[in-house]
Amino acid sequence: MKNISVIVVVYNEEKRIETFIKSFLWSNDLIIVDKSSTDATRDIISKYPMVKMITTDYSDTGDEIKYGIESAQNTWVMTLTASDIIHPNLVRKLTKLINDDDFTYDVIALPFAIYVFGIRDIKRSPWCAAHKEWMYKKHIVQTSTVVHKEMFHKSKNIYVMPYSDDENLFHLTHETMESFMERHIRYTRIETNNYEDEKRALQASFKDFLNSVKEVCFKRKSFLKGWDGVALGLAYISYFILKFLFVWQKFRGHGVAEYQKIRSEILTLWDKKSEEIRK
Repeated sequence: MKNISVIVVVYNEEKRIETFIKSFLWSNDLIIVDKSSTDATRDIISKYPMVKMITTDYSDTGDEIKYGIESAQNTWVMTLTASDIIHPNLVRKLTKLINDDDFTYDVIALPFAIYVFGIRDIKRSPWCAAHKEWMYKKHIVQTSTVVHKEMFHKSKNIYVMPYSDDENLFHLTHETMESFMERHIRYTRIETNNYEDEKRALQASFKDFLNSVKEVCFKRKSFLKGWDGVALGLAYISYFILKFLFVWQKFRGHGVAEYQKIRSEILTLWDKKSEEIRK
């Protein structure tokens, strides 16, 4: 399909990348930016010669999406993750929209169905949202190194598509606790790199933690969903706990230096006492 470039940045996504590709092969400009995956991700992508693969070195900067934007050939860009899959009817609706001469918007907010641990609940899940801005005209897009905000725009010319229970962009994330923890550790570590001032970093990350508690306990009242809601809420809050702890470690963590000091002192004592002990 012309006029829509689909872009995704991936790292070690061998379990999900083929499903993603098959869902977005309708695009005539499907671009995958691979951050030097160490699993079979690139081998799977190579099975699809129509997919444009860009390989970059792995980094924690988070702005690799820029390579996809620079390479995009079409007027519109859709920026996604390997967690995403799209309903065919939504693609048809998008095609009709952007090919209408009277359609003058710069951004399209798509009907969005996010599942976390297999659960979708717009009211109680702290992750859920009915719409997500995933599609932009290429010329308005800017990139950053801020995690989850790698792309942004300043346009107020946004079209919000009618909500649908079924015909959505589906975001299927965190299949297991193992994948949840691996990604959250990776993302929170990357977020920590954006902080340079200790006081502001600790204050901001602690405020984010408090806001996550407010979101779960008072705004969403996730616990009203029962044990599933408790799990979703705790998982959501845990992200901001990890973020605060990584920030704290960056500026105030002394474990590595302190333990090296202790080991050095004890080994020095052993060197001095070794001959005496052997006797």
